[in-house]
Amino acid sequence: MEQQQHPPSPMRFLEILADRFGALEAVANSSIKLARYAPEDELAMDLLVAEAVLEFGCALREAAASAMEWARARGVAPLA
Repeated sequence: MEQQQHPPSPMRFLEILADRFGALEAVANSSIKLARYAPEDELAMDLLVAEAVLEFGCALREAAASAMEWARARGVAPLA
């Protein structure tokens, strides 16, 4: 018998997205570090894009933290 899973709450989904975004941040960080030694056309990511990815990652984590604070203040934060 197959057990159906409930979709994650919007709060949990935002947390999952912030965690998964880490892979893009890793590529961005690597590209920025490698730019010291390799030409930009050999990098995995354009440097302007890499900087934008890192900025977006910061904003995403801030949004997730703010959403959690908002939920806790209203007593609707997830237990875990």
